[in-house]
Amino acid sequence: MRTMFASTNRDAAKGPSPGLVAPLRGLGSAVSGKVRAIDRGDGITLLVSAINLPIGEYRVAFHRNGNCSSPNGFSAGPAWAPEGKLPAALIPTLRNGDGNAEASVHVTGIHTTGETGLAGRSVLLYSGSTIEDVQPGVRNNVIACGVFEPAQTLLF
Repeated sequence: MRTMFASTNRDAAKGPSPGLVAPLRGLGSAVSGKVRAIDRGDGITLLVSAINLPIGEYRVAFHRNGNCSSPNGFSAGPAWAPEGKLPAALIPTLRNGDGNAEASVHVTGIHTTGETGLAGRSVLLYSGSTIEDVQPGVRNNVIACGVFEPAQTLLF
């Protein structure tokens, strides 16, 4: 019976990947939250949860570098998308009416790992409907940044 219990735990550990999570840090703003990516078929389900956003439209974009150390998001590098796709076309403009956001979007052609993977990349939230080319030391519309890391499974 003990062997059976150990086997069951091992099988549960091999279950679906919990995906990636990027804790958000406000850049010149009080925004905080998380962005989670979970592999689903031909792409990922992207879950956005954020508070203290400016009311109105906001954009989510993936960036090449897994680095959020600069005060304006420049360290994250340029906006990123797999070859043949445009970063601004991956995720539609999202809206919030009270400064808090909960959104779920299916993004095709992207996965958590591999050539089209988000592992080791960053995610930036932009206030408004545009994704700007972020320059060093220049004010822009980036309001939060997070670096994707493996999500942890909950164990009880």
